[in-house]
Amino acid sequence: MAIYEHEVLIPLEPNKKIWRYLDLEKFKSLLEKKSLFFCRANKFSDPFEGSIPKKQFDFRIEWEKWFAQRHGKEFDEAHALSNIAGLQNLHKEFKNNTIINCWHINENESDAMWRLYLKDNEGVAIQSTTERIYNAINETKEKISLSKVRYIDYENDGWYHPIEYPHRGYNFYIPLIHKRKEFIHENEFRLFIEQPEARKDKEFWDKQESHKGRLIPINLDTLIDKIYLPPTIDEKSATLIKKLTIDSGYGFEFAQSKLSSEPIY
Repeated sequence: MAIYEHEVLIPLEPNKKIWRYLDLEKFKSLLEKKSLFFCRANKFSDPFEGSIPKKQFDFRIEWEKWFAQRHGKEFDEAHALSNIAGLQNLHKEFKNNTIINCWHINENESDAMWRLYLKDNEGVAIQSTTERIYNAINETKEKISLSKVRYIDYENDGWYHPIEYPHRGYNFYIPLIHKRKEFIHENEFRLFIEQPEARKDKEFWDKQESHKGRLIPINLDTLIDKIYLPPTIDEKSATLIKKLTIDSGYGFEFAQSKLSSEPIY
């Protein structure tokens, strides 16, 4: 089931193109497992994943003072700091037990994404759309939340913005859909699943096929619109990728990267 109408989530406009760039091994896994890999948020390379901006952190002690005054109590700094530490631990736990699958929003291919996600010329870019990904997720048994990522200055900005993000409430989803401005080139649309079972079972991740996350079965025919081949792929590699796809029982449309076209003078 696709969840995208929650007030703190940022929906993607209808019929937008989204892309997922995969090297050959990950593409093979996608075809063989017929599943998308959702990685645990604490396994991403960005240490700020799931964290909060400095302004939000600084506000916590002020909120504790307001809360004490609101309830006619004397402000107890030690108690307030204990509450804040408890909230920090809850955020870390939520991060550790939330899995994410990332897509790139763009009407066209991205040269930067090709370079970032492919170590060599062997791999693909899967092109889908908003409608396709919603339909594919609605066919699954999982409750999957979807949102665009918003990029802000973590030193100076807060989450709230009267136009861009007019939400004053507090929700554990919010840190998952915000990232630092330094990552704005990713233009990310993300899918994520909270795993409450992992909080109860300390061995939950050890029981999964990969301790880094979970494979979520999905209908690839519904999900995939077209598959793009890398700009500098050779004929042998292109033939291999197409054969892998056919042997896996799929008849996806293939397209050569437009970045490989010849210039006109």
